[in-house]
Amino acid sequence: MNTPKNTSRGVQEADVWAAADALIAQGLRPTIERVRQHIGRGSPNTVSPMLENWFATLGRRLGVAGEQDAAQASSVPEPIQRMAQELWSTAREEALQSASAALAEREAALQAAEAEQAAQKEQLLQRETAMQAQKEAMNQALQLAQAQAQDLARRLDDVQQQLQDRDERMEELREALAQASRQKESLQQKHSEEMQAAALERQRLAEQYAGNERHMLNEVDRARQELSNAKKAAQEQERKAEARSQELQARLERSEQEILNLHTQLQAAQNAAALAQERAADIKSLLEAQQRMAAAGSTAEPGALTASSARKSNLSAARRSMLRMRERRSPR
Repeated sequence: MNTPKNTSRGVQEADVWAAADALIAQGLRPTIERVRQHIGRGSPNTVSPMLENWFATLGRRLGVAGEQDAAQASSVPEPIQRMAQELWSTAREEALQSASAALAEREAALQAAEAEQAAQKEQLLQRETAMQAQKEAMNQALQLAQAQAQDLARRLDDVQQQLQDRDERMEELREALAQASRQKESLQQKHSEEMQAAALERQRLAEQYAGNERHMLNEVDRARQELSNAKKAAQEQERKAEARSQELQARLERSEQEILNLHTQLQAAQNAAALAQERAADIKSLLEAQQRMAAAGSTAEPGALTASSARKSNLSAARRSMLRMRERRSPR
């Protein structure tokens, strides 16, 4: 006779056999669900083969299984034998139905899971394709921003060189203006000396007037003529010096205005370079976020809520970064 088998963990076969015997004693058919409810644990897949073994030994235990037990069968009342046979057939049929139903449910669940997994794989493939396209677009945008930054850097160097050249020219103009001022002072001093000499000459001629009036008149006329010529020459020199001074002053003012414009251009170039660097940093951050998203998408299990939430959060951060970059590019 077969005896119940014990296992080291989970539901024991002896527990299943004892539950089936108890159900028979209560006048109930031992089914997989009733045995599980009586024990309080165990899955249908675990209980089903143990209950099959119980049914396989039920005939022999009741004395209706074979010729070797004919003596025992004669001692069992026929109604009991018939009831046992009916119980055996019914329980076996229900057990097979339950097992078939459980297998069908598992197959349906497996097919649904496979279909869902295929759909998730397709979605993941589409996301990876989209992220790859975004990555390529962002790489192109990064290269463009870097090229713009390099161009702005070159323009900034050119402006700085022009500013340095303007400073040197301004220094030369200042030196020329200072030299013109010194020349003007020298001409004024020379004119003053000539005026003093002419006054001395007039005084000398006046002293000689008493001795030689005619000679004095001639000398006076000559002195007046020389004085007039000297005044005219001095005035012409002073006019030329004043015109030169005004020209140098005008050139100095134009140079200062040009330097101011160059400073403005330099500030604008520096602002543009800073903006290009910010755009390059934003694009780099977006590329790193896309790479983290791609890595998270390739390692996450299909249907995992936490990975999906993380991807949604990374996509939201990427969209916000793109919006900030577009706002910086838009004209103000």
